[in-house]
Amino acid sequence: MNDSILALVDRSVDELPEELPRDDVSKVRMELFKQLRKAARKASKANGMMLYLPVERVHGSVVPASFVVSEPISATGAGFLSEQVFTGVAAGRGESETVTVDGATATRIERVVPPPEGSEMQFPSRRVEYMLPVPGSPFPRWLAIAFSTVGDGKPNSEYSSALVDLFDAVMMTFRWSYQ
Repeated sequence: MNDSILALVDRSVDELPEELPRDDVSKVRMELFKQLRKAARKASKANGMMLYLPVERVHGSVVPASFVVSEPISATGAGFLSEQVFTGVAAGRGESETVTVDGATATRIERVVPPPEGSEMQFPSRRVEYMLPVPGSPFPRWLAIAFSTVGDGKPNSEYSSALVDLFDAVMMTFRWSYQ
């Protein structure tokens, strides 16, 4: 994990202005490494299998968003229906709706989450989660894909909404691949 994070940090640091003092570059490098490790640990604790972070700058700025793919629950017993799982997961977590992803019924949940008390984060985040059944599994399994952005600090702004729309477009083109 550290090697991947270091590679991302090196790429990002290479894009900093050349006139930036060397001491400042070192500080930026250390802070970026720390933040990426923190994000990776947090994703791992949530059973995250993959963490996606935009690292390329767009018009000189880093896009303040990420998404995590995880397998939050698994059930080895019979009697679990997708609708029951989706309803249970969606209850009290925000606005939910039934959607179709790659021909399967899924649940999409959207909400605004205030910054955690005592954290460095000062803006609320807009979150969108998709819960999908894993097709062809011998026992019920689900995949969660959770997107989060602070956007421009305003969860319902045009910029934040555009980032959510982009994530929704990614999810609507999601396809299972069998190898």
